[in-house]
Amino acid sequence: MLVSPDLMMQLGPPPQEVIDQQWLWKLLMFGFTVVLLLQLFAMDVAGAMLTALLLAFGWVMLKDGMCEMPKYALIYAVLCGLNFFFQILPLFSELNGRVTRRIEVASPPTFVNGTQMTTYTLATQTTSFFDFSQGLAYNAESFSLLLGPLCMGLGTYLAAFAHNEMQRYLPMSMESWDDPPLAVPMPTAPETRPQPSLRVTREGARESPVFSYRPRSSPVGRDTYMNFSGQSHKLDGG
Repeated sequence: MLVSPDLMMQLGPPPQEVIDQQWLWKLLMFGFTVVLLLQLFAMDVAGAMLTALLLAFGWVMLKDGMCEMPKYALIYAVLCGLNFFFQILPLFSELNGRVTRRIEVASPPTFVNGTQMTTYTLATQTTSFFDFSQGLAYNAESFSLLLGPLCMGLGTYLAAFAHNEMQRYLPMSMESWDDPPLAVPMPTAPETRPQPSLRVTREGARESPVFSYRPRSSPVGRDTYMNFSGQSHKLDGG
């Protein structure tokens, strides 16, 4: 059975429990805006594009009284959850110190048997998570690494909570459908049967039966019979 996606989600504004958390959604949008500005200042292009996508996605769900929330809450929860997982793991490893690696030329190139040889060295430097001697870009990137997972975790919680609340207020579920939702039985007319009635003339002769119709569900009474109108005829006994 094919079911329209609109039947599986609540149309219109979300429940009141979700609307009461609108201030948390606006706080989340403010956090994403700060993270986006820090990532742009630190020249983190890939992270800035991902944050801008979640920021725009969030404002779409909040417009018009959160009417678009039922359509995108589950997708938003999945996106924020995945980003939270992939951002929290590197954060744990860098809290004790950020490792910076750079490649330097150790010696000028030399020629051996017509082949140019150049020696490089890999320099590794460990600095504290916040170090103002490294410049503003370094500290802006550190702050974005710390604030980003917090916003992703808050977005996962808010979107998952909204989706669960809206699922509770669905008018029906597929498991409760005995028949397709559009297969509504049409009312049928009450069954009628002909009811014969006999009339006796003043001469005592039995007349031909006169059929009258009454619904089966209607009560039996005199008003359900039709009076005979016409000329009576006497039946011959021979």
